[in-house]
Amino acid sequence: MAADPPAASPPSGPPAGRWVPPPPPRVGAGRIVAGVVGALLVLLALGLLGAGGVLLWADQGERADDGYLYTASDAFETPGAALLSERIDLATGADWVGFTAALGTTRVELTAADPTRGVFVGVAPSADVDGYLDGVRRTVIADLGLDTSAADQVLLPGGAPSGPPADQDFWTVQASGPGTQQLGWDPDDGTWTLVVMNADGSAGVAVDARVGATVPALTGFAWALIGGGLVVLLLAVLLLVVALRRPAVPAAPRSGGPPSWSPPPPVDRRTAADARESTRSDSAPRRPRDG
Repeated sequence: MAADPPAASPPSGPPAGRWVPPPPPRVGAGRIVAGVVGALLVLLALGLLGAGGVLLWADQGERADDGYLYTASDAFETPGAALLSERIDLATGADWVGFTAALGTTRVELTAADPTRGVFVGVAPSADVDGYLDGVRRTVIADLGLDTSAADQVLLPGGAPSGPPADQDFWTVQASGPGTQQLGWDPDDGTWTLVVMNADGSAGVAVDARVGATVPALTGFAWALIGGGLVVLLLAVLLLVVALRRPAVPAAPRSGGPPSWSPPPPVDRRTAADARESTRSDSAPRRPRDG
């Protein structure tokens, strides 16, 4: 009897020419860059939107009834005869020019700590103020009305002024009297100094003061920031969509097999029909040949 043929081993792979699934898509460098830039633009957009919202809130909710935006009130005092600001340089080409144009009309509002004493406030060219207060004991203040600390105040030695401030004729704008005084000023080209004194020029000046401005450009600036933030946010979303979009999978070629192809199951040659027929034919007895 012939030995049974060995069982056929299963195919090791798909037939030649059959469809082979494509390799998984790789994340390209362009998509990575788009994702990083998109994330950074989201942060920038949130910053612009936040800044615009704060400015819009200040413009709509913090304006006083007179249309001014004011700083918080702060107390100022000096043992000398005058409180004065640092020089305000509004000369053509100076850094202050664009800033003061956006401020509009400025206002200084102050009240004497002693209600029985009159107070004086005025703005004049710095050269005239220097001539009037030369040799006078006075305090120079940086950032008047902006949370000024002791470090921002410098006391200069000297004596009394030559006369009451209201008697001087060089003031561009001035206000004096008891109680609260308001001084409005439209900044102009030049170098200026703000001066606060007792109305009689005596030593020992103490006031509560705040500074305000109309800031006519604030509304437009706030909406410009919000609009810019929305544009940047839209661009960020587009970049993130590009970065996160799944690439298209290539379609299977028409001449190939279906994507679901799997190798056929192995065949046991001992039980196959052709194997049984071959075994019977080999085991049949042969007739002897006639001599």
